[in-house]
Amino acid sequence: MKLEDITLNHIRILKVVHDCQSFSKAATELGYSQGLISKKVKQLEDYFGTRLLKRSPGLVCLTNKGERLITKFCGLYEDVEALHQEFQTSGLDLTRHELVVGTTSLLSAVWFDQYLHRFRMCFPERQIRWQVVDTDQFARLSQDEFDFLVNTSSAYQSQHCCNRLQTYRLFWVDLSSKVPVSQAQVNSDGIRLRCIPFNQLILLEEIWNDLSRGGIEELDLLSQAIVVNGYQDLLQRLVNEKKSTILPGFCLTVLQQHYNLQATAILDAGKYGIHIHVPSHSELLILAESLVRSFQLEQDHLETLPQLPVSMRSQKPEGQQGNPVRIGLQRDSIGQVIAGNGVAYIADQLRLSPPEFAIFPDTGIDHDFELQVNLFASSDLITRQMQQDELDIAILDDIALLRNGSNFFDNLNFGSKLIGIASYNISGRDISILVPRNSEINSIKDLKNKQVSVLFGSNSHRFLITVFDSYGYDIEKDCTLINEDSRTASSSLVNESIDAHVCCQAFAAQLEKHRFGRRLDLAKDQNIRLPSLRGIVCRSQFIREHPQAVITYLYHLILANYWFLSNPMQSARKLAQLANFNPAMILSYFDADSGNRIDPTLKPQWSWLLKTLNRRLEGHAGIAKFDVDFWIDDYFLRLTYSLLGIDYHFQQVSFANEFSNSYFADEKFSKYMEFLASRQRRCS
Repeated sequence: MKLEDITLNHIRILKVVHDCQSFSKAATELGYSQGLISKKVKQLEDYFGTRLLKRSPGLVCLTNKGERLITKFCGLYEDVEALHQEFQTSGLDLTRHELVVGTTSLLSAVWFDQYLHRFRMCFPERQIRWQVVDTDQFARLSQDEFDFLVNTSSAYQSQHCCNRLQTYRLFWVDLSSKVPVSQAQVNSDGIRLRCIPFNQLILLEEIWNDLSRGGIEELDLLSQAIVVNGYQDLLQRLVNEKKSTILPGFCLTVLQQHYNLQATAILDAGKYGIHIHVPSHSELLILAESLVRSFQLEQDHLETLPQLPVSMRSQKPEGQQGNPVRIGLQRDSIGQVIAGNGVAYIADQLRLSPPEFAIFPDTGIDHDFELQVNLFASSDLITRQMQQDELDIAILDDIALLRNGSNFFDNLNFGSKLIGIASYNISGRDISILVPRNSEINSIKDLKNKQVSVLFGSNSHRFLITVFDSYGYDIEKDCTLINEDSRTASSSLVNESIDAHVCCQAFAAQLEKHRFGRRLDLAKDQNIRLPSLRGIVCRSQFIREHPQAVITYLYHLILANYWFLSNPMQSARKLAQLANFNPAMILSYFDADSGNRIDPTLKPQWSWLLKTLNRRLEGHAGIAKFDVDFWIDDYFLRLTYSLLGIDYHFQQVSFANEFSNSYFADEKFSKYMEFLASRQRRCS
C-alpha cells in the first residue's frame, strides 16, 4: 500500500469497527460486506506496519497506536463532513440561476438557434440568455459579468480555459447580379480572396477582424470594404444596396430560405473557429467539458452510443487492398513497443484465423489488417515521413507529439490527429540521469555548462527542459545538448565524452548494473515530475479515406494491451524477439512500481497536460502554440470500445491499468487469447 491508496474512508471504517466492537456490526451499519471491512482494515495495518485493532472473541477494539491514528484523523474527518454540508447548502441553485453567455452579433443571431438544444442538454434546468459583447472582452469574463464566452477568438488566457467547439469554411455570399466576377475566377472549387471585389463588400466587424487576424496578404483590399457592427444591419444593407459579403457556412441554410444568393467557398481564407471560454474557477467547467465533447463527437443525441457509419461497414476500399498500414516508431522507446510491434504481432496471428472461427465483429473490422512497423532514430524524421505521406500512423513521446501537432497545424486545419495513447506514466517517476562512475556531478545543478546527451523528442528530453527551467537555467545556453540514444550513450559514459545522459529508468538500471555509469539521486526533485505520454497520431487524410483501417488498428491495440497484461512474462519475451529489447527491460519498464501504464483512452488530464506543455515549451524544440483540444480526436476510439462492449467513459476516468471486472473482461477477450495461445503452441 502507498499513501495515495489510503482514503478517509479507511479511517472511518476503522473507527466504526471500534465503535461497534465487531466487524459484522460495522458492515451492517455502513452497508458494506464484512469482507470489504476486513480488507480496508488490513490495508491500513499493512501501510502503517502495525496492529491497529485488538481482536479477541466477542470484542474488537483499538490498540494504542490505533487510538492515536483515530485521534489525529477524527477532527479532519469531521471538518470534511462539515464542509460537505456547507457546500451542499450554499452551492449554486441550478433551478433559479440564469446562465449568461457573452457572444458576438453573428453567433447570437444565427448559430445559437441551431445548437440551443445542445446547450440545454449540457446545462439542464438553466435559463440561458445570450448577450452580445465584443470578441475580445476577456476582462469582463473575469469580472463575473458572464458565466462564459462563446466567440471566434482562440486566445489562451491565464484566467480562463479555451476550447474549440466548431470550425466552418468562409463563403463569399453575393446578393447582386452586377458584381463583375468572371467564370474563370469562380469555379466549382471556389474563389480566391484576390478575385473578390472588396469595394463591393459589406463586412461584419467580427468577420473583418477574423480575416485581418488571419494574416491575409489582401489587407490593402480588405480596407476597401464597408464595415458594420450588427448582423441585422448587415442583412438590411445587403438587400437594399445589392452588395456582397463574407460569412461562415452555418449562415447559408438560413439565408437560402429567404434570399436568392450565390455562395462560393473561399479557398485561401482560414476557417472560422468558434471557441468557448470558461473561467478557471467556475463551477461550470465540468458541464462545459461535456459541451465541448458533444461538438467533437458531432452528435445531437448525447445519450446515443456512436454507431458505425455505413462507409465503415464495407470491406477495405479498393485503393487500400493489399497495402499494409504503415506505422512509425522511435527506436529505443520501450513505451511504444506494445502499440507498435505488439499490435503487428496480434494482427499477424489473428489474420490467420480460419473463416469458421468467428473471432471478429460482423462490422467495422478489416479481417485482412496488416501493420508494417518502421523504426526511426529521430522523431523529427517520423513527422517528416508523415508529411510526405510515407507513414499513416506514428507513435511519439509527448515533446515529439507537440512538435507533430505544431507542424501539422496550418491555418486552423490539422493534417494529423491524436487518436489514442500508447502508454503513459502518471507519476513522472520513469526518468533517470546517469553520469560517469567517477564523475564529481552529484545533483542536477551540477549539470550547468556540461555536455548532456538525451534522445531528442523523447520524454527524457522534455524532462530535461522542465528541470532546467525549474532551476532558472536556459536549456539552449546553459548546457550542450547531444542527440544520443541510450545504447550509444553507454560508450560515451565509459569514455567520459559526455558529462551525463538522461533516459528512462529501465535503460538506466541496465546501464548502472553493467557499470557504465551511476544514477543521480533525484528524490529532492520529485516536485517537478510531470506525467509523461506516448501518443498515437494519424494523418487526417488517412482517417478520411480509410476509417475502417483506423478502427481496426485501435481494435488490435486494445487486444494487444490485454494480451500483455494477461501474461506479462510471456508477452515480454515475444516483444523482445520483435523489438530488440531485453525481456527484463520490458518487464521493468511496465512494472507497476515504475508508474508506466497502457491504456489508450484520451483522458481529460491528457488534454490539460498537453496544453500546459504546449504553453511552457513554446519556442523550444520546434514547438509552436496550437489548438490542442481540436487536435485530440477520440471518436474512433469510442467506436472501437463500443464494438467490444466496453464503457469508454468508465475506462477514461480510470488509472488502474486494467479493465474493470464488471465488464467480464476475461469473457470478452478469452476467444482471442485462446486462439493466440493455440498459435503460439503450434509455432513452438
